[in-house]
Amino acid sequence: MIKHRSPFSIFAGFTLSVLGGLIFNVGGLFAGRSAVLLNDLEGFLKWVFLIYPLLLTVRGDINGILSGKLGTALHLGTIKPSWKVNTSRFYELMGLIFFFSIFDAIVVSISAVILSAILGISANFLDILVISVTTFALGAIISMIFTFALTFWIYNRKGDPDVYVYPIMSSINDILITVIFFGACQLYRPWETNLQLYLGLPIILLVIAGIVFYFVKFGNRDYVKSSIKQSLPTLTITNLIASGTGSMLASVQLMLLQFPIFLIFYPAMISTVGGQGAILANTTSTKLHLGTIKPSFTFFKSKNFLSSFGSIFTAGLFLSLLYSILGPLLSPGEISLSKYGIFLLVLILSNAVGFLIIGVLATSSAFITYRFGLDPDNLVNPILSSSADLVMTWLLILSFGFFFL
Repeated sequence: MIKHRSPFSIFAGFTLSVLGGLIFNVGGLFAGRSAVLLNDLEGFLKWVFLIYPLLLTVRGDINGILSGKLGTALHLGTIKPSWKVNTSRFYELMGLIFFFSIFDAIVVSISAVILSAILGISANFLDILVISVTTFALGAIISMIFTFALTFWIYNRKGDPDVYVYPIMSSINDILITVIFFGACQLYRPWETNLQLYLGLPIILLVIAGIVFYFVKFGNRDYVKSSIKQSLPTLTITNLIASGTGSMLASVQLMLLQFPIFLIFYPAMISTVGGQGAILANTTSTKLHLGTIKPSFTFFKSKNFLSSFGSIFTAGLFLSLLYSILGPLLSPGEISLSKYGIFLLVLILSNAVGFLIIGVLATSSAFITYRFGLDPDNLVNPILSSSADLVMTWLLILSFGFFFL
């Protein structure tokens, strides 16, 4: 006998599933607490807050491509959920993600130098390039190990990777990138050493050699060629969007110094909205590939969409409340009760408005790309991640500026 679930039961079940994935974005608060250390670097590297959101955004873009393509591949059976014996697609995807990471590191470096010149900030291209490549190369390797292991574990236990992997890895990646970026700056110390020449350049040459080997072995595969053809223009666009995010954060350095709690909330909030959008986009993409829904905008009126959207929206509001409680505990200064109330209002309103914008963008982008015969996994998540970061950065700066400046 088939047991029919009530609409509320379905809504509550999916809300708890989404919350189970997004709850790991609490780790973004620790990434934010680590980011407060960047205030110490700002005296030596004036571009540190210009490049930091660029690093977070493009790492999120690549995480979106990896989690989306890996989840779809597992559902379609083109990748096996195992480390021991796997398909060629498994190795093709790993190499693609590493290549995209280094491509983004180069684009980030160029963008940062151009923006520094526009904003009148002193910056050296070699310093930024070496630090960016080191950060992304090491970050990509560690992140892929975690992502594949987590996805396989969830899939083998009958969970849905589209719901859990992106938000969990988003939080882990925020911490990874923040710590590795700070560590790379401290390692090279370009303001007093020349290690960027003697250590950084050999690392770049080693990375290039690895990429050349990958293209010699897999460069002629249709999967690789189509993914690069579709993803590189998208990643370039998202880097431009991320440049706007970096410019906004760099322009409020005084506010960051005056209110370090902003940096504590920042990675968690942008990751949460990005994760909410990615869950909606990934589940929609998988349904499109499986043929269970059609790329029609009438889907916006369906109970399926409204239930999913409402569940993800509710989970985001709950997390905003949780951040407002945990964030002040990590703050280096004391928080008054009145300020706490304002923080709670800022976080809830920012998340609500941010997800309304990103949620509609997520579903619309998936439909549009699919209708044009493109793979949503190559295009939607990168645009979504960078757009979420830009929207949330703008909302948070606007809110903090309105209430505290």
